[in-house]
Amino acid sequence: MKKQLPLGLIAEGNLTSSSILRLPSVIQELGPVKSKALRLARRASNYLQAGWAVDGYEDLQETRLILVHVPDESARRVIDELCASELDMSSLMFAFGETWMPADVLEPLRSRGAATATIIHATSSRRNWFVAEGTTPAVRMTRKLIERSEARVLQIQTGRKPLYFAAELLASALPAKLFAHAEQALRDAGITGNHLRSMLEDMAHEMFRTYANAARLTWAGPLGECSEDVAHMHFQSLRDYDPELADYIELHIAAEQRMLEPEAKQPKGDARLPNSSER
Repeated sequence: MKKQLPLGLIAEGNLTSSSILRLPSVIQELGPVKSKALRLARRASNYLQAGWAVDGYEDLQETRLILVHVPDESARRVIDELCASELDMSSLMFAFGETWMPADVLEPLRSRGAATATIIHATSSRRNWFVAEGTTPAVRMTRKLIERSEARVLQIQTGRKPLYFAAELLASALPAKLFAHAEQALRDAGITGNHLRSMLEDMAHEMFRTYANAARLTWAGPLGECSEDVAHMHFQSLRDYDPELADYIELHIAAEQRMLEPEAKQPKGDARLPNSSER
């Protein structure tokens, strides 16, 4: 029976926040560990309590897959060093972990015969999912490694990582900012304490429920419920009370109107805030 080759690792920077390096399958299968210096490789191996430190990239030749965990600003240097090494790339697969770098950054390695992928932990508090982009052999090998730890790898099409980047922003980063403004607006309206938290949680739940019921091209909440005149009155009062908040909401509504299908662009109540001539 052919002996399974160990997993290689190139590690720089902070390892404590890595989701991949905490996986049991990575710890169990880890072999040679390379860093900027042998002492740093030893430190990484000791921290992970797995693998062994090596001094040169050539010491990674007898591995089946090489995980690369380095800061984005160091990635190009590491790629150049790998390309300048004496490694036979045709037998190697590289998976750059915890990075938003697009797949084309790894082209120098691919052009020398290596299979390459990038992988990032998906935003989720309930599921241990990862998202991978790259050549099929590298993604397949990375998936096998990760899924031995009861996690899951979803592959996106090569070149489509900007769309996943946008999805993460739209579903997590931007709503978090919007909810922060919603919280402050509720506080200013006089709702505080546990009632404030409960109301925000209910708003978030209702938002997702409405979306899941396919009401995706219509306006939910008050814009879909009140008349144009009532909406106009609220927007006018909001502009008088907090013009910065009014501008913030107007900017997002205008952007959303441009994205909606033509037949669904206008909400029941006119979402446009009154301009200076209407004040």
